[in-house]
Amino acid sequence: MDVVQESSTFLSITKDAKVLLDMLLVKVNSVVNIARAMNMHSELIKLELFVEKTERDATLSHEVAEMLKLACYDAERVIDKYEIWSLKNQLLPSSTSSKVRGLIFSGRLNHFAYRNRMCLEIRKLIKKLDKIGDFEEKIELVELDSFPIWVTAQGRRATSRTRVSVHYSGVVGRVIDRDTVIEALLKSGNEATLFVYPIVGVGGIGKTTLAKFVYNDPKIVSHFQLLLWVHVSRVFKVEEVLEQIVNSVREDLLCEKLDMNELKNLVHETLYGKNYLIVLDDVWNEDPVKWDELKKLLMVGACGSKILVTTRKKEVALIMGTVPAYCLKGLLNEDSITLFLSKAFEQGQEVDHPNLVGIARMIVRKCEGNPLFLMIVGSSLRKKTERREWSIVNNHSGWNSNQNGEISSALRVSYEQLTSNLKVCLAYCSIFPKGCVIEIDKLIQLWVAEGLISKSNESEDLEHVAIQHFRELLSRSFFQDVEEYRSVYTSICTMHDLVHDIALSAAGVEFCTVNSHIQNISDEVRHVAFSDYDLSGKELPTSLVSNQALRTISFSIDGLGPTSTMFVENCIARFMQLRVLDISDSCFDELPSSVGELKYLRYLDVSSNGSIKELPDSINKLLSLQTLRVSHCPQLEGLPKDIGNLISLRHLYITTKQACFPDKAIGCLSSLRSLYIHSCNNLVSLSEGLQHLTNLRTLAIISCPRLTFFPSAMKHLTTLENLLIVDCKELTLLEWQDIEGLRMLRSLVIGGLPELESKDVHCLGSLQMLVLAGLPELVTLPRWLEGASATLQYLRVERCLNFAALPKWLENLTALEKLEISKCRKSFSLPEGMSCLTNLKVLKIDN
Repeated sequence: MDVVQESSTFLSITKDAKVLLDMLLVKVNSVVNIARAMNMHSELIKLELFVEKTERDATLSHEVAEMLKLACYDAERVIDKYEIWSLKNQLLPSSTSSKVRGLIFSGRLNHFAYRNRMCLEIRKLIKKLDKIGDFEEKIELVELDSFPIWVTAQGRRATSRTRVSVHYSGVVGRVIDRDTVIEALLKSGNEATLFVYPIVGVGGIGKTTLAKFVYNDPKIVSHFQLLLWVHVSRVFKVEEVLEQIVNSVREDLLCEKLDMNELKNLVHETLYGKNYLIVLDDVWNEDPVKWDELKKLLMVGACGSKILVTTRKKEVALIMGTVPAYCLKGLLNEDSITLFLSKAFEQGQEVDHPNLVGIARMIVRKCEGNPLFLMIVGSSLRKKTERREWSIVNNHSGWNSNQNGEISSALRVSYEQLTSNLKVCLAYCSIFPKGCVIEIDKLIQLWVAEGLISKSNESEDLEHVAIQHFRELLSRSFFQDVEEYRSVYTSICTMHDLVHDIALSAAGVEFCTVNSHIQNISDEVRHVAFSDYDLSGKELPTSLVSNQALRTISFSIDGLGPTSTMFVENCIARFMQLRVLDISDSCFDELPSSVGELKYLRYLDVSSNGSIKELPDSINKLLSLQTLRVSHCPQLEGLPKDIGNLISLRHLYITTKQACFPDKAIGCLSSLRSLYIHSCNNLVSLSEGLQHLTNLRTLAIISCPRLTFFPSAMKHLTTLENLLIVDCKELTLLEWQDIEGLRMLRSLVIGGLPELESKDVHCLGSLQMLVLAGLPELVTLPRWLEGASATLQYLRVERCLNFAALPKWLENLTALEKLEISKCRKSFSLPEGMSCLTNLKVLKIDN
């Protein structure tokens, strides 16, 4: 495990008094509401006094950080216990299980005893708050480098959108670099060996951006028969590279897992005799044996085939390159200023603030031509027009601090401009492995499960607030490469390695990656990701077993979860405070019934387990559970009978052998926001109980080959915003006009269906995004799409082999900003009215 040392200039979220105080204030406000609800008058007065005084004198010395952290834990404990008690009482009237009724009744009969226990807990918290107040009076308040922006429950902006936008930006200052690389790739193709051209440069310098610039250039597109892009993970696996090559050219939407021999055959079939260009992006492998193994499999193309490699390491370039590497340097000064201002201002807005442009030039010099730094620092100043705010960034002490190169000065300064809630959310991302693809919905669900998200009023969805945080971090370039509905049914993003470094530093000692080499794990650790650890045995790391405060257990390498039921049982028995348990990609055949004792558990993922046949009935005791993922479990017989008791469940992902879902199962989950039904091969009908899911925002039905129709209950889904229907080969959509629930749809994804056209659909007036994929009968766009002419912003058609024409009425889609047509083999011309699409920013047509 890499241990990040604290320094005087960079504080993790567990040492930063400002962050901890903001977190504590949010939690104490919740405790105030609890005290008010339980008529604890004297405690209420003391809590309100602390909030009032602390919000007035908001800046504390970092010496008080440990006291704030302990108070946060105590406040969280009070909140959790109250929520459990409230959920038990909420379930009582509707519970039909005698066991559950008995459990809840005993809690109700002891209401006064419970109130006394809560009083004691709150008084313990107040004592800690009093100590913080006493300490505060004795110290001198200090001024922090960053401009203080205090986040309270009342100061957060709401959002009505549930999906993030795709962000595109132009390439600045790389024309000469692009032309040089293109010239090298288009040279005479008579090489006896495979031509490999490396691009080398430091992190954030723009190697991937340059490679994309080259990859999409018309000269390259017309020269090569086949263009393939492969992102290579830090752990170089030949099998994964071959998988990406195969999946990028397959016509089907949902690719099954293939063994190595099948992959080799398909790669040979894909590349044989073709003049191809393959980009291998972000290579770290220095083992020539692994490279030789891959190279032999790729040497089946036509003479003149090329490979373009991006890497930080000169050693990699020497091993892979057949010609000297292209060393990418920083941007020139004027190009740096152009890029910086494009992130700091809306287009053309900088001319209104000449006083800020002068400060911008000084900041730009400190970024040393690195595009990543320029974008992140520039984005941190967007919407700020006061000279003082810009001067704070320019004069920040972080530019001069020495961290031995662990964290760049530019990233440190930009991190300090984040509000406390964004710092906490960013730090949590350190639990993902460096360089991995992050599923956006999963990230949002984890943030909510860990209690990192709070809302300003009861009408707000926690997920909406979390998406606002994500969008803000994305706008500041802390996330990148967003792809909506990647592989049709999920949206993903990535985090640059250098940004991951700062997330790791911000996380501090509370986050830990456990591998086979680890010796000692701090007792302050709260979140653990297992990586390269022997999971076949029963034992946990010795230094971890006594940590009863652990909140998170996950497995950070795809395809590698625990293999032993006993290992999972030990985790449950030791760590009763768990909020998140991610044991996906496992192969144990039974989930221990003791999982029902994890009363604080909010996120449970047992997906992609090929052995598990049933979930224990005890899972119905998890009243706090918000997310349950049991998709891609092909042997799972069904859901537990009383799953309706999971009254907090907001997100359900399922794969079962059931032919239909009982009405009293899914239909009782009234809090459900998203429902993903995936690979249910026997499913012939959906439950009429769907009508009770009045809070449902997303419904995804994927790879259910026997499903033939939607239930009439669909018309009651009046809040449905996102509908995904993929690879349901018997399902026809000929009766859409009767489904009134579609009137609120924002996003619609349709793929792998036998028929699409529908009569007189007038209920898509709110549609903003449409993806049509894998529809062999689709020749042109369906006429009903005209109903969304004033709202549709994003349209994608892919893998529709007979798609041959864009209709003349396309010009009526005046709100359209992005149009993509991909892997549709028939050629066609653009309609004359394209000039009417004045909002169109991106037009992408390939193959």
